[in-house]
Amino acid sequence: MPAARRRHRHLLPTVVATAATVALALAACGNDSTLPPDVTTPAPRLGSSAERFDAEGVTFASPAGWTLQRGAPPLVATLASGRAVVSIFRYPRTEPLPRTRTDLDDAAKALAGAARQRDATFAERARGRIRVDGQPGVVLRGTQTIAGQPRTVRSTHVYAFGGEVVVDAFAPAEDFKRVDAEAFRPLVRSLRLTQPG
Repeated sequence: MPAARRRHRHLLPTVVATAATVALALAACGNDSTLPPDVTTPAPRLGSSAERFDAEGVTFASPAGWTLQRGAPPLVATLASGRAVVSIFRYPRTEPLPRTRTDLDDAAKALAGAARQRDATFAERARGRIRVDGQPGVVLRGTQTIAGQPRTVRSTHVYAFGGEVVVDAFAPAEDFKRVDAEAFRPLVRSLRLTQPG
């Protein structure tokens, strides 16, 4: 039985962005005739910077201008810009990891089922196999409710070096296509995985 079927407890980040609170605070400051800055729309990609997490065996290119916060295991890091959020996790695994096409298809099916159990609003849009840094994985895309708000989500799971690396990314539907192309997919492509230190 694949790892995801037996033990997978999330599809979405545990960190919820507080952009609305920041926007209200900014709106209350300064000249009344000055419009507050837009803190809800994800910033465009303006380059990237390499981020290394040797203890977790994870390296990736972080979009410039996004806020990055290190996490406590199993959370590696969270990145945010406006209402777009990426959370990266690494879960150690003792059971055999999915390797074959059948294993990966079974893992994706189990992940989709678990997402529907956790959130009745989850609607799957696509799923498939993926390779990241030469390692096998699966990706799910769909819509879901996060903190009472509808969001489009992309959840990538890569199996390597005795663990499962998960990249959960979400944004409002109106921003998702752009942010997915500019930030989410490039970040996943940039992932480099090694044996945790």
